Amino acid sequence: MACGVASVRADGSVITSNEVFYDMLRRAGLLKLEFVSSKREHLAALSLYDISPKLRDCPKQVAGLTGCAFELQYIDVQDRLGGTLILMNDVTSRRRNEQAMHDVLAQKEVMEQARTTFVSQVAHHFRTPLNVILGYVDILAAGDGNEIDASTRTSYLGFIRESAKALLLNMNEMMEIIRLQRNEQSVELEVRELRTLISGAIDEIQAVLVAEDVELDSAAMLEVIGHSCVRMDARVARRAIASLLRTSAVLGGPGSQLKLGARMSEPDALSVIVEFEVGRTDVQSILDSIESGEPVKEISLTGNASGYGMALAAMLLRLCEIKIAAAAVGERGICIELTFSTSK
Repeated sequence: MACGVASVRADGSVITSNEVFYDMLRRAGLLKLEFVSSKREHLAALSLYDISPKLRDCPKQVAGLTGCAFELQYIDVQDRLGGTLILMNDVTSRRRNEQAMHDVLAQKEVMEQARTTFVSQVAHHFRTPLNVILGYVDILAAGDGNEIDASTRTSYLGFIRESAKALLLNMNEMMEIIRLQRNEQSVELEVRELRTLISGAIDEIQAVLVAEDVELDSAAMLEVIGHSCVRMDARVARRAIASLLRTSAVLGGPGSQLKLGARMSEPDALSVIVEFEVGRTDVQSILDSIESGEPVKEISLTGNASGYGMALAAMLLRLCEIKIAAAAVGERGICIELTFSTSK
């Protein structure tokens, strides 16, 4: 775009100017309101500082009301033209390009931080079981039949098997989360009986409860929910609840209790409450996993749950329009509440 030009004397009277200059003054919001509709011939006959008082302060940058941006230069030309030469340039496109570049760089930095965090998380959840596998494989490979008895060998093979299960589970649940983030999972909401869904999820994790020596008490919950029906995608919701209960049981650890309760939270809503004392990791890590999708730290390497279990459960539940909230209870306790819609 052409440059706006005006040469003025000390009192603001215009020596010479072009049409572009006054057009830019309008777009920059520098003209007084009563002069906005005036023609150049009329404006040029008046003092520049009367029609545009802000120019007395010689601003170098001006932002218009519609997002336009302008830069101004003031050159003393007393010897040649007898005043000050004002050059005005529209830099809107350049500023927008600069902002776009800034936004791209900022987003790149955010993505780089996310990538670094992701790599760190992967290193923790994948490298540890791999080291266990390689360590015991090396021990078995280095020994002969006389140095390692059958019982010890069986024990080592068990460690290898459980670590491999942990590695596979971490990989599967991480990939499932990536698919969810890409919106590759669809749901079909329908009204189904909640009791059947949760009972099915509990049956699915019985082997984990036994292996981890965790007691699950669901009597109070089943009594409250009765035969209530809620809106959900039964397949996705069962996957989510099974993952939540399985991970909770492992985080509780041996000898812990997983307590399920329920209450009518609103006229058209029913809440299921999961409570347990955290024996592995820390409460805040679980809260962060549910809220932001971060994997839980320091989870058991038994292969019964992965660090991504809580995050996956939360994402699947929200996909089914089931609200999930979690809060700390005392030092080691945690309460997770799932709210289902009972409206048809």
